[in-house]
Amino acid sequence: MTPQQLTEEYIFAHDLREASAKIYRAATKALLKHFGPTATVQDVDHRAVLGWRRKVLEQGLSKRSWNTYSNHLRTIWGYAIEHELVTHSQVNPFRKTTVIPPRRASKTVAAEAILRARSWLSMQVGAERCTGDRARITPAWFWLCTFEVFYYTGIRLNALLCIRKRDIDWDNQLILIRGETEKTHKEFVVPITEGLVPHLSRLLQEAEKAGFADDDQLFNVNRFSPHYKSKTMNSDQVEAMYRKLTEKVGVRMTPHRFRHTLATDLMKAPERNIHLTKCLLNHSNIQTTMSYIEADYDHMRAVLHARSLAQGALENVRKVDYSGSPQASAKPKPCGQPLARVGEVPPPEARTEPSEPREHTQETGIQRGPTSWEAEAVPQPPDTFEQSVLFTLMAQHLSNRAATASAVPAATSGSGGRGSAARDSLA
Repeated sequence: MTPQQLTEEYIFAHDLREASAKIYRAATKALLKHFGPTATVQDVDHRAVLGWRRKVLEQGLSKRSWNTYSNHLRTIWGYAIEHELVTHSQVNPFRKTTVIPPRRASKTVAAEAILRARSWLSMQVGAERCTGDRARITPAWFWLCTFEVFYYTGIRLNALLCIRKRDIDWDNQLILIRGETEKTHKEFVVPITEGLVPHLSRLLQEAEKAGFADDDQLFNVNRFSPHYKSKTMNSDQVEAMYRKLTEKVGVRMTPHRFRHTLATDLMKAPERNIHLTKCLLNHSNIQTTMSYIEADYDHMRAVLHARSLAQGALENVRKVDYSGSPQASAKPKPCGQPLARVGEVPPPEARTEPSEPREHTQETGIQRGPTSWEAEAVPQPPDTFEQSVLFTLMAQHLSNRAATASAVPAATSGSGGRGSAARDSLA
């Protein structure tokens, strides 16, 4: 028996959705691509599967895609072993062949990109209405409606394709998603929001004009345009529209990314309701819903800053340069009183109080008195680098001059005449 025959036997024995059967066949096709079209089930053993895994991962296949192959093929081989369709071995060759994929954030669509896509679709609707010419995606009103349904409800692509005309409960503003069309096999409803009302209203009006029966596929572009020949709409037509939208907007868009975007937005909101989100997206496991909770980095930054303040970690931090940071644009706090410039002396008529006595230092003989900042009770200006250099040079000059002056008496005591001449020359 060949792997392909084994797969068809499994699909025949199970009541699978078309999308599920498609995945099983795709996994088998990938297996035959590696082992060859003439391979039999005897050729597929555990070591050969590990060799296949290494090869495709080295070629760039994602670990998540490999796990999809491994899980589906393991299910097929498990069924074959259980029902004795494979007798040469009782060991499932795909057992323990999965790998741990990296966990990345859900792929979402930015709000700005969604606005641009909606604007472009609305322009196509207006162009078709005004000119009568066929738009790049036609009929544009239908694809705008499809776009808005995915945006407002987050339903799966297969769920949209399976909506019948009777599934729209217009009186209660609800859309029924039947369990037999769902991945989780669970029936649920989604609300029709205010933004979705005009689009669904037109869709139902056009369906009435086209003579839709209650059990007919509602989202069927083939019945709204003579440019399509198929009887029912399939996923390829929806994906083709989104490829054109991606090309126009420049941001990758798919129905499932809209689903991820809705889930992420709901779980990011401060008033998030996990149970509400789980019901809206029809998740079978609460952990799937929880996976859409992402960290709020602004809140995380505030918590870390509060911890630093509480422990006094910022007391000795000197803020030197804020170029390129948000604080750079902050205005400095005004001082209570303007600073006096260095060397600025008030005029004689402004001096009302007697000056304080000056002191002489023994080392230099330099008179010391109150500085202009002390005399005027003004806070000293900040010690900048340029002022420090200037004061250092002045101090060195005065120190050298004082040292020269103190050396003169010693020379005088050695020879009186030469000392007098030296004093005259210094004078």
